[in-house]
Amino acid sequence: MKVALITGVSGFIGRRLAANLHSRGVRVIGIVRNSEPSGSIAGISIRGDITDRSFVADIVEENLPEVIFHMAANKYRTGCIEEFRQSLEDNLVGTLNLAEACIGKSYVRRFVAMGTCEEYGHSCVPFMEGMRESPVSAYSFTKTAATHLLQTLYRLYNLPAVVLRPSLAYGPGQMADMFLPALIQSLLKKEKFAMSGGQQTRDFVYVDDLIEALFLAAKVPEAIGKVINIGCGLPVLLKDLALMAAQQIGANAEELIEFGKKSYRPNEITEYVASNRAAESILGWLPRTSFEDGFKMTIEYYRQNLNKTI
Repeated sequence: MKVALITGVSGFIGRRLAANLHSRGVRVIGIVRNSEPSGSIAGISIRGDITDRSFVADIVEENLPEVIFHMAANKYRTGCIEEFRQSLEDNLVGTLNLAEACIGKSYVRRFVAMGTCEEYGHSCVPFMEGMRESPVSAYSFTKTAATHLLQTLYRLYNLPAVVLRPSLAYGPGQMADMFLPALIQSLLKKEKFAMSGGQQTRDFVYVDDLIEALFLAAKVPEAIGKVINIGCGLPVLLKDLALMAAQQIGANAEELIEFGKKSYRPNEITEYVASNRAAESILGWLPRTSFEDGFKMTIEYYRQNLNKTI
């Protein structure tokens, strides 16, 4: 791999992926939507919108990427109809524009798209790739539609597409709009943290393990045309997670964590655990980082960077 194009490069996973590829000697071209990114991003960042068909076509033709890493998406989850309209434009039409620009281009060896295990919705756990999807939000609905679109284009035009469905990624540098970094930072600051009753289970995957899976998806020939879960396959109860964070940080959980202060999201997935059998058999991938180790490294990162802009 000499040249890679990354959409959504300013996000948590996109930044980490760009840095990883850059360290491997890959020329990285990143697309950033509408605004200048905050902080440094490895490689070259180009401002633009993947819903702009001609912009996407020009970027692909000018840079001749061998691998596309399609990470860009909005994540609307409240369920209002307007969110579905916007998500269809961003997540589905944007994917179509990017895929169309790659069809018939011999230099494009792989189109790796980021899906989500939320596509399985309330299905029985562990989630398996052969299950029928049951999306529960505009985000997971449009991700499901994008998955089927790419598989259709693979069958019709031999687009070398791979869809990875990760569980919940976490690790150093994640923004505080996600549960885990918000929890950790609140406890480190000795501030109250309002959450639900915490009876949901979640499957967490350390960000560097996910990056390795993305790299393998771009490399392994057998991955083409497949949908592959990327997770640890281990359920973690969010209430237990919050208590564990407080214990490791040395915070008073009873005083700071307000269990039940927030309601569960409408139609929220209660059990969220992914099978990684296909990842092991197709990619040769298994998570290297235990949750205990990854959790400790994540806490230590926020401890050292608490007073910095993250």
